[in-house]
This record gives sequence, C-alpha cells and structure tokens, in this order.
Amino acid sequence: MRVLRSVAVATLGAVAVLVAGCGENDASESAGEPVTVEHTYGTTTVDGTPTRIVAGTSQWVDALLEFGIQPVAYHSAAERGDERGLFPWQSDVATDAVELEASATAMSLPVEQIAAQNPDLILGSYTVTSQSDFDKLSQIAPTLPALGDAQVDQWEEQVAVLGDILGQPERADQIIADANAEIDALADRLPGLQGKTAALAQYMFSTNQIIVVADPDDGASSVFERLGMSVPQALVDEAGATGGRLTLSPERVDALTADLVVMLPNGGTAEQLNALPGFADLPAVREGGLAVVDYPTVVGFNTPSATSVLYSLDRITPQLEAVAG
Repeated sequence: MRVLRSVAVATLGAVAVLVAGCGENDASESAGEPVTVEHTYGTTTVDGTPTRIVAGTSQWVDALLEFGIQPVAYHSAAERGDERGLFPWQSDVATDAVELEASATAMSLPVEQIAAQNPDLILGSYTVTSQSDFDKLSQIAPTLPALGDAQVDQWEEQVAVLGDILGQPERADQIIADANAEIDALADRLPGLQGKTAALAQYMFSTNQIIVVADPDDGASSVFERLGMSVPQALVDEAGATGGRLTLSPERVDALTADLVVMLPNGGTAEQLNALPGFADLPAVREGGLAVVDYPTVVGFNTPSATSVLYSLDRITPQLEAVAG
C-alpha cells in the first residue's frame, strides 16, 4: 500500500517533461494497488482503480478530463455556467454526466443524489465542508476532502494524487509539466512581472463587501507566483495565521494596492466599481493593471486547474503586458 502525503506532493514545482506516449487509458504497474491519501480529515484509502467518479468541484472535473476520464456526476456552476452548469473549458464533459443539484447548505454536496450514482470515488475538496459531511460521503465511497490546510488545493497536487489513484503517475507528471511550461513561457516573454504584486478579488454588490485572496499558499495564488508575482504583503499580514480570503468593507478599497488587480464585479458592472470611493486611485487602475473579468475567468484563477488557468491567463494578457512594462 502506498501513502500519498499532501505536503510532499505539493512540492511538484519543476517536473521534468517525460516521454509522451502514455495513452489516456494506459496504467502503470501500480494500477489497482491500494493508495492511501492524507487530507484535512485524516486519510482515505482507495482499493483498485475507480471507474465511477464523482467530481465535487470544477477543479476535479478538469483533472479527470485531463486523464481522459468522464465523471459520472459533477459539481454544477448553475446559472454561472452554461446550460449544463459547466464553464467554457469543460465542453468535453459527456452529456450523460449528472449535474449535481445545488445544496441548501452553502457549497456542500448532495449526499442522496451522489449515492444514486453508485460511485466508487468521490472527489470533494472544499465542498466537503465538515467532518460530518466527510463521514456521510465516505459511507457511499472513498472520499477526498481538501488535501491540505489552504482553502483551495493546489491543482498540481490534485493531479498528482489522481494520477496515483488511477495508476498513471507518469501521465500526471506530463499534465503538470505541459501546463506549467505554457505558464513559464508567458513568464519568459514578460520578465517585468518578476517582483510585482497581484490581487485576486471580487466585489459583492449584494452585501457591499470586497473578498480578496490573501494566502500565498492558497491554490488561487499559485499561477501568479509562477509568473514571478506575489500577494501584497499587507494582505498577507492582515489575514494572519488564518490565511484564506479576507472580507473587507468598501471603505477598505485601498487594500487592493497591487500592480495587478483581477476583479469580478459580482452583481454589478465595471462602471459601478469605478464609482467606489478611492477605486479610481488604485495603482492598477491608473497604470493599466486592472482586469475586470467575468465569472468563468475569476473561477479559472480562484479554483485553478491545468486547463482553467490557461483559459483565464489568456483573458488578462493585456493587463499582464501593462504590468510587465
């Protein structure tokens, strides 16, 4: 039995590009061997190679698709996605995959609907919101909640874990290497990004709140770090040991002092953002580093995958070029 420790797997920064040619359904010699994964609620052991997998977040949907595997059911973006609750980069999801209903409890998974799919693996991450939820889901099938302490898992870690479960670790290395090679190529083209700061945020018009990623170790920060950028230290310090996301009042708009600000006007418009007192004075607004984006683009960064980060980077290239000078 192999044990995957999330702390060790998360260090997959520089993965060598392996020889291509492992087909999507090729399995290594370890296929079917029990794999034990450490996570926020303890450990989960997966016996055999699962074939009926529930993807409880958009990250896990994307990871499965990278391996050429269809989820039997998937977390829905509801009205924020297309008619099937999917994002633009997820068009390959099979039409017979079941769209999971939104739960009455924020972000939690619908246990009964999942049980009806007779899954042999449930990939949940942050949608497994409590020990109680984890215990209920684990009675249905082996379940993976968040792999670490950050609010959002590193996408590389998820791919590496899934590769081991599927008996395809070399394919996992290739997925990670290919996506990071594209990000690195962008960083090489824009060396001026090195040492700059980036803030990923949304303004909730319904509650008049700014929500901003303030944890350098959060998966939502990873792509900017790979480009040579960092979360503003003032945000990191304010978040303190809790990390995660900061919720700020509109009077704190000056906290978004960063070279690049990627922001979703959630429930409003770019014009309404600019009308917030002090918003027009932000360095990113004055110097071309403000990217006002739609919901799929912010999700591509906020819950990243090998596919989604490339989609979202493509949509903020002008701002990245402006920041790089």
